[in-house]
Amino acid sequence: MELRAITPAAREDFAKYENRRPVFASEGHFLNQFLWAHYYHTRYAADELALYLFFQRNGHKGALPPLCSEADIPEVFHRLERFFHDAAGEKPRLYLADSRMVDVLSEAGCLDGYEVAPDRDSFDYIYEAERLRTLSGRALHKKKNLLNGFLREYEGRFTYEELDARHVDEIRRLHQRWLSERPVQDKYNSVQDEKEGVSRLLENMDAVPFQMGGVRIDGELRAYTIGHYEPSLRCAFIHIEKADARCHGLYNYINQQFLIHAFPEAELVNREDDLGQENLRHAKLSYRPLRLEEKFTIFPSTSPL
Repeated sequence: MELRAITPAAREDFAKYENRRPVFASEGHFLNQFLWAHYYHTRYAADELALYLFFQRNGHKGALPPLCSEADIPEVFHRLERFFHDAAGEKPRLYLADSRMVDVLSEAGCLDGYEVAPDRDSFDYIYEAERLRTLSGRALHKKKNLLNGFLREYEGRFTYEELDARHVDEIRRLHQRWLSERPVQDKYNSVQDEKEGVSRLLENMDAVPFQMGGVRIDGELRAYTIGHYEPSLRCAFIHIEKADARCHGLYNYINQQFLIHAFPEAELVNREDDLGQENLRHAKLSYRPLRLEEKFTIFPSTSPL
């Protein structure tokens, strides 16, 4: 296989494979892969059946779930096996596989000699979009109170707006300020690579489509968010969301407003994983997800996880 870097031009290759089956895991979509390409050192290859994703990080190497039709999953896995055997004389390790891929492989008898382990830190949080827009119901009463508190405290001082290329420098400054003020908790050493991914995305706005929203308080940008919409899934994917934590209720406000303005047609929202950060896990669970999009590691039975 010819391995290629995930550049803006790769979006055209991804588009040929992304919708061959419904994939709600964020890693199944180009924007996520583009943002995290540096973190995972991701390369990709393609044939008539699938787009394959390979990564190497901190001495670990393996594959991410190939993009293909459900019917082709067993054959695509066998092709991965042949690739790893020919390249390194070993079986593949497949990370972040969604539950449907695991089920199909298991039903086809492809997992003999392999083990499957859930990766809880990587489960994506899937929500009903309308509930996040309205924050209606007893379960979200505290969130509604936080939002209302923000509206009262900053009445007349804040605005929500769509962001574009004119705001790149402001976004960079806000992200750097967020990094310098955040609590020290980075289980996977990912926050600097996230910053680099955002910077790379902002440098390629003309070639990579996505949407951004921001909130100003007293004229200063204090929150921003990045996402995209998958029409076939009727799902909005929220990839980045940063806000000044000193402004209570600001996260609640930008979360709501981005969905209202950028994705009014969305029925579902994927707000990605929590990376094992307890405060983030608590926050995402408190929004009462519709479900968790489970992900698994598939690895040879003779190998440690």
